[in-house]
Amino acid sequence: MKTDQRELKIERRSDTEVVLTRYFDAPRKLVFDCFTKPELMRRWLTGPEGWSLESCENDLKVGGKYLYVYGDTQGNKMGIYGKFLEVIVPEKVANNENYATDMAAFDPNGPENPDATVESRTFTTEGNLTLMTHVCKYASAEVCKMEFESGAIECWAELCRVLDKIMLELS
Repeated sequence: MKTDQRELKIERRSDTEVVLTRYFDAPRKLVFDCFTKPELMRRWLTGPEGWSLESCENDLKVGGKYLYVYGDTQGNKMGIYGKFLEVIVPEKVANNENYATDMAAFDPNGPENPDATVESRTFTTEGNLTLMTHVCKYASAEVCKMEFESGAIECWAELCRVLDKIMLELS
């Protein structure tokens, strides 16, 4: 394996679309499971610095909902939620993504945000490696710019390194 294959590649395809690619030295099914099974996601999908994934619910089917609740040491909570738009085990998962910054007022049965981000992750076997291709389509150029400026996209590089260690343990 080339040394740079396990580095996260970030490509801005347009003002509203970003593609992240990353190779993992693990079987495709294991990589897919790490991105979709709550017990595995809790181990690596930590959120912003100082936050942890406290609750992770996935109804992994087309139309199924998900909710990830993050908390910090001061008791603040925020959520990421949406529904699955496409699920092909262990090849692809697509969903819309919304943010709940005030969990006290969050209504999981409330109306969907028409401006939600739409993302898909495709997992392809290439020899002994699995290529993850993560496509994010933002509602506007402003939202895309905000994601870049906040560091949300770049934090994926560190999350992938943590994920490498977990997959090594599980292989």
